Amino acid sequence: MNRISPPVVFFILPFFLMAGVALQSAGLYLCLFLLPLFFARPPDRRTKRIILSTAALLAACYFLPVVTQSLLALFSDPLRSCAIRPPEIKSCEMTPQAWLKSPVSAAFAGLAFSWALLALRAKNNASISMSTAEQTSFTQDPEELRLGAFGKGLFWSSILFFGYFLWQHLSGFNLLAANKMLADEHRLSNGRFRIFGFYGHPLSLAGASLVWVSVALWALNSCLRAGKQLMGLSPSRWLSVAVLQSSVLYMTGGRTALIVCALLWCFFTAAALWRLLKKSWLNNLTRRNPLAAGAIAIFVLAAAAAVLAAVLYFYAPTLNPRGVGGGTLGQGPLGDRPLFWQVYLAMWRDSPLLGQGSFALQHGVRNAYYVSEGLAGLRDKFNAHNIFLEILGVSGLAGLFGYLTIIVLLAMNLKILAGPSETKRTLLGGLIVAVAANLLHGLTQNTFFDSAVTACYLALIGLFIIPPSKLPSAAK
Repeated sequence: MNRISPPVVFFILPFFLMAGVALQSAGLYLCLFLLPLFFARPPDRRTKRIILSTAALLAACYFLPVVTQSLLALFSDPLRSCAIRPPEIKSCEMTPQAWLKSPVSAAFAGLAFSWALLALRAKNNASISMSTAEQTSFTQDPEELRLGAFGKGLFWSSILFFGYFLWQHLSGFNLLAANKMLADEHRLSNGRFRIFGFYGHPLSLAGASLVWVSVALWALNSCLRAGKQLMGLSPSRWLSVAVLQSSVLYMTGGRTALIVCALLWCFFTAAALWRLLKKSWLNNLTRRNPLAAGAIAIFVLAAAAAVLAAVLYFYAPTLNPRGVGGGTLGQGPLGDRPLFWQVYLAMWRDSPLLGQGSFALQHGVRNAYYVSEGLAGLRDKFNAHNIFLEILGVSGLAGLFGYLTIIVLLAMNLKILAGPSETKRTLLGGLIVAVAANLLHGLTQNTFFDSAVTACYLALIGLFIIPPSKLPSAAK
């Protein structure tokens, strides 16, 4: 019986991921749960330990606000009463039932980090690490077909959805709207529309597209370095995915996301040029002449700066910032964001270690801080629009440290699971770049934890952690 991987489901997974939040969830459930349930062969104990460790870390990430809220209850009133009580807020007290989740979440987080520590020992512990023979069979496992199918699906889905997104950008057609049209308030200054795709907000689509731009550029760089195709796609096709997703990102109107995208293009273009120079006659010139090498480096940096300047000069004025009129107070390209940041800094200042707690925010603490900061008249009392300030205001330094720790541990776990597989190492590199890109995007947005974006992360992580699969075959 030959072990093969059913690639069709992984080919359609990228189509699910670009078709909106509801279908994202259905696609993840189908490809990362139902498929392994029916077709999985049991992994060995060492692989299973790392898989469980990674899955537990993912779940702990979602429970982290509950854990920090539980710690708040230990150091203050267990019902966590609000310090500020403006007239419109009756009470910020938590019900005792809410704290029933706390011991469970705390124990779950402890289990997650225990698994993580076991997985981290894999590099130096012979009882956990894979043998050379196991690593060889791992690279020859037919699950490489799954990664190739995913890459091909990403290519064709990018083409398909780009067509729809371009149509929406030019005409305002919205399949999900009752009247099939976007409202005029979503027009840019150039008359075109900010695209929503099948998501709830253009910036959700921008964050998701930023993931695929990162993966495509990293894979393109790896293809050029290795001189062969990866994940079923040639360098020209990876370039096509990067261009299409960058174009989608442009049409969303996300300025910060576009700047991050431009930085990625500058970085990978510089890397490609450097690799080309090392293989050409200029290599001998730069090796012998440090001044020539410095001049080339300055030229590349100047070109990158010129691209960024062009993006800011020609594109930013086409947007209509929220901070201009409409009941808002802020002015300029950042709109009211500095006011949101002021509120969250005040929230963090009053509780630097553990933050205000997610439950307290749901019961009016944030609005109370808007009042205390003299911003009661602000129409939109939004969240921080900065992922770092959001975490600090809600979970404090403990939460920020927890999230960053989880990201690092996940990367280590996935590196172990990747083993010597060049394809999986490329996928891991793309995932790391995508997380870093959306952290930069998070300087002015909160889309890092947006469900549309996290679904993209989970799909990529799922390609590592689900057990290898098999189907019956007539061949013996």
